[in-house]
Amino acid sequence: MAPSSGPEQRPRLRHCTFFVPNRGSVLMIVGDQHFELEQHGAQLKDFLNFKRYLDGRHTVSEISEITGVSVPDAVGIVGSFAEQGLLRTEENELENIPVDAFLKQIDKSTAMWTEQIGYHRLWSGLENQDFRKEVFLGLILETYHYINSASRHISTAIAHCTDPAWKRLLSEYLAEEYDHAWMARDSLVRMGLPQEQVENAHPLIGTWSWINNLCEIAREDTLGYLACTKLFEARGTDTLDGARTLQRLAVQYGFPEDCLAPLLSHVEEDVKANHTGLLEEALEGRESVPVQQAHRAVNNLHDLKHSFDQYNDSIVQYYSDVSNYIPRLKVDYFSL
Repeated sequence: MAPSSGPEQRPRLRHCTFFVPNRGSVLMIVGDQHFELEQHGAQLKDFLNFKRYLDGRHTVSEISEITGVSVPDAVGIVGSFAEQGLLRTEENELENIPVDAFLKQIDKSTAMWTEQIGYHRLWSGLENQDFRKEVFLGLILETYHYINSASRHISTAIAHCTDPAWKRLLSEYLAEEYDHAWMARDSLVRMGLPQEQVENAHPLIGTWSWINNLCEIAREDTLGYLACTKLFEARGTDTLDGARTLQRLAVQYGFPEDCLAPLLSHVEEDVKANHTGLLEEALEGRESVPVQQAHRAVNNLHDLKHSFDQYNDSIVQYYSDVSNYIPRLKVDYFSL
């Protein structure tokens, strides 16, 4: 049954993302559902302003007063969301989430966030060759740092895991992942960077932020970390289609045709290892997930999604600047 949309209700929109293509509509993504919203002039800004108050902390009357949308119109908008099943409901609050339902929801959410990550201007800019070739080089360089961090965040997860079966699973994961960075390094060497410079390169702050966030999740929330593998093991550079796209872009940017072959071999190994299936393996034989653990895992997964946004932002910003050192240098005392 759809929740009420009366003036004194406090509606909360289910988590969604928006993508605004270069045409007269807006794509609203909720899990695996896609809704195309018609855009009419400045109304998009008004709609997004209205949407931000659908947070469960404002009544419909208050939203009407804040946004200037009449109460009848506000009730109508909220009612439309309710009819589409887009409002969060309290009627099915449970102490435990069935494992099958939890896994299905995580799959839908990671698909939504992976899709949104793919909409980042980094990818469209590279595809359209809007950026200089150093941005493409920077993407591969930061991918090297990202892969090189595997032993750090996996070992952190192992050290703070209290479940023996999950600790064994994570230990197997570490054994498969701890020494893969050389593949990205060798690709960078083929792209023209000296090996010593690659190995001594300093990650961007966006990359450090991503790594540190994942380590913190690994420290405090093993279930959340396992859920996060579905996001960071399935990102654009870690799928076969994504890797092949990068190979094509490398040639278009003037790099040697086979330069990314070592990196592609890393992707192929990860696909064979099925690291996006770690969460299913961890929950096999279990009937449910305590709801508070589910809440924490989903929130950490969402935070990691935003770390990817910052990671991509920093690549565009740093490597687009002609004055910046590539690879990035550490600043020592005598440089001051």
